[in-house]
Amino acid sequence: MTTLRYTQLTQTLYAVAENTRDAVTEINRSVASTLKTCGPAILGQKDMMEQIVTILGTIITRSHPCQLDLGEGEDDQEEAQGSSEWDWLVVDTALDVLIGLACALGPQFAEVWKVFEKPIIKLLSSNEAIERSTAVGVVAECVAYMGSGVTPYTSTLLRPLLHRLSDEDKETKSNAAYATGQLIYHSEDAKTYLPSYNQILGKLEPLLQIKDARLQDNAAGCLCRMILAHPDQVPIADVLPALVDLLPLKEDYEENKPVYQCLHKLCELSSARDPL
Repeated sequence: MTTLRYTQLTQTLYAVAENTRDAVTEINRSVASTLKTCGPAILGQKDMMEQIVTILGTIITRSHPCQLDLGEGEDDQEEAQGSSEWDWLVVDTALDVLIGLACALGPQFAEVWKVFEKPIIKLLSSNEAIERSTAVGVVAECVAYMGSGVTPYTSTLLRPLLHRLSDEDKETKSNAAYATGQLIYHSEDAKTYLPSYNQILGKLEPLLQIKDARLQDNAAGCLCRMILAHPDQVPIADVLPALVDLLPLKEDYEENKPVYQCLHKLCELSSARDPL
């Protein structure tokens, strides 16, 4: 199918399926996959970008027609629970489209993030652990894709991420470690995040001790990104033994990259100080 045909089909489906949760969910999955696979090509068609952003905004804020309860007086708890799960699935797949946009647009996604910053930060404080952990993961992925474009949002993202590093839910803490590392590594607003370095290190220390492979891997990745960004702000002699004890990483192998980049940089710094 050509890009134009795909775009026209997607626009039509969004229009005719606006009141059907399962249909919107499937469309979200398709659009997210296409954005990640094909890049920004499908966004070049007339009004496509605006339409996707508008629809995502209504879904994430739970104001899309497919999320509105049509009936009143329903007290069947099982039915209500099912409805809630379907509602989150619509939001979850919409968030995946948002990540797809970040993947497709790269640094240009920073302009799009303006639209979604407040609703995503609101999700970071949700009472539901699945919503918090997912939202933190979305922040991490979007920051990674937009790179230095995240700089203007450093302050507003850092505060909730610091809070989530102490979350009661392990998955949320793990994602928060990943997101915090990405923010520090990519942001150019060092004057905002450097004063929090000691606080972050203090929150990472217990995470490195929890016997959960993914949590430890992401905490190690965060620590290494902090060292890569500002090695002079981290007590290397104190943290290096704990870091080495975690190697090799057990689950989140993507974090091998910052870990070994960090070790390489530390070797370079050591050689520069003490040449043979």
